[in-house]
Amino acid sequence: MDTDEFIAADSFVSMAKDTTFNDPNFFETTVEPLLVAGREGDLCEWLKKIGLIAKEQKCPNNECLTTDKMQWHRARVVDKYNWVCLECKKKVPARHASFFSDFKCELGYALKVIDGWCRNLPLSDVGGEGRTKANVAKRIYNGCVQVAEWYLKTKVGEFKLGGTDIVVIVDVFPGGNMSLNTPTTSHNNNFSKRVLCIADTAHVPVRVWAHLLEGSNKENYKIVEMVKSHVMPGSTIVTNEMLYPLLRNLPGIGEVISTEALINLDINHDQKSLKNLETIWATTVDACIQLQDMSTTHAEQHLCELQWRQMYGFIAFPSIIQQIVEYTAHHNPLRTPLPSIWPSN
Repeated sequence: MDTDEFIAADSFVSMAKDTTFNDPNFFETTVEPLLVAGREGDLCEWLKKIGLIAKEQKCPNNECLTTDKMQWHRARVVDKYNWVCLECKKKVPARHASFFSDFKCELGYALKVIDGWCRNLPLSDVGGEGRTKANVAKRIYNGCVQVAEWYLKTKVGEFKLGGTDIVVIVDVFPGGNMSLNTPTTSHNNNFSKRVLCIADTAHVPVRVWAHLLEGSNKENYKIVEMVKSHVMPGSTIVTNEMLYPLLRNLPGIGEVISTEALINLDINHDQKSLKNLETIWATTVDACIQLQDMSTTHAEQHLCELQWRQMYGFIAFPSIIQQIVEYTAHHNPLRTPLPSIWPSN
């Protein structure tokens, strides 16, 4: 881990200790008051403090001999401020080398769109009027997905689900119990993309790890390896009839139960177990249907987004903001070191 990433990680620890970070209304209480006209300077200072834009800049002009830092100046530009070298008069945008650098819109608008992504709003609800802003909103949404995917893969690492006496549900969409109550769609029994889904019932809401499968049922042996990699020893596995023969003898697993056996235990045959499974898989089934028309790359990103929302959805905005800070530090190593203290207001 390089210096910037270390400082960013330290910033995350400081944030976590601050009750503001755990406020589900963080955007409304902390950010929204800074978005009113006339407070552009306050907004930029706040963005500097949390590391979304640089706290200082050095002149990028190689022919400039000054060693002084660039000065922060009010300017007739979209951000209302920029950096100016007092020696060679070189100017650098306030958002230089930041997450916002490629988005041609007001900083306040970008933050509103990020909040829309955090709340899982459709683009039509946040894009505003005009094709230009709608396209910018789409790019910001894609940027958030990219950051979330990077964070899960590089910071969170391998998902480990279950544990001693914890029930883990393993299923495949389509073809398993997940698709029994799938709403009628244009695909209707013609889903081309198969997804392995593993749900850890120890979390509320249930935490799901999902992976796009290649090929057809001939790839089932890979499912066994994935379950070995992601389900912790001592777990109790509940799985569909197709996977039960493959998983029932897994070493280290406490017990493997078929959904058919589970349903047979229901009193008065009320199918309570099946209804519970339907509730557990509802969000995941929606995601599996949505990705059917996506490219493989976008489908994998969609599944990462699903997992990210399950882990960070209750504090989505402050979480993605800090992850953007870390992402920027990782991809822009020449940037000024990030702050280590998350402001309380």
